[in-house]
Amino acid sequence: MESRQSAAVRIALADDQSDVRAAFVRFLEALGHTVVYAASNGDELVNKCAELTVDVVFVDLDMPVMDGLAAGELLAAKGVPVVLVSGHPDAEEVVLEHEPFAWRIRKPATRESVMRAIEQALAWPGRKIAENS
Repeated sequence: MESRQSAAVRIALADDQSDVRAAFVRFLEALGHTVVYAASNGDELVNKCAELTVDVVFVDLDMPVMDGLAAGELLAAKGVPVVLVSGHPDAEEVVLEHEPFAWRIRKPATRESVMRAIEQALAWPGRKIAENS
């Protein structure tokens, strides 16, 4: 049986900068993963994730409408592992043990940092395994 970590991971993401969002989608797909949705803010992401099967979510910290911290709290409460991706100086202040994030990476993301983040998210203790995995 193939490990979930070696199979394509279903990913949703949110970043308010359209060029960054599009580049991150291409980057994740080039790594062999499936991006099921790319949102422009946390509210859009949370609403769409309620309709989709998602293994891991990547969120930017600073977004309009709903920021990544608020979106992360809502998604993590539903058992969806959330990775914070940010270049914002405050991102370093987020303490993973006290926040809803499975992992944190800084922009610009590297191949190694994204692969490590996905690995950590899939191993996140609060993760609920999707029924149709």
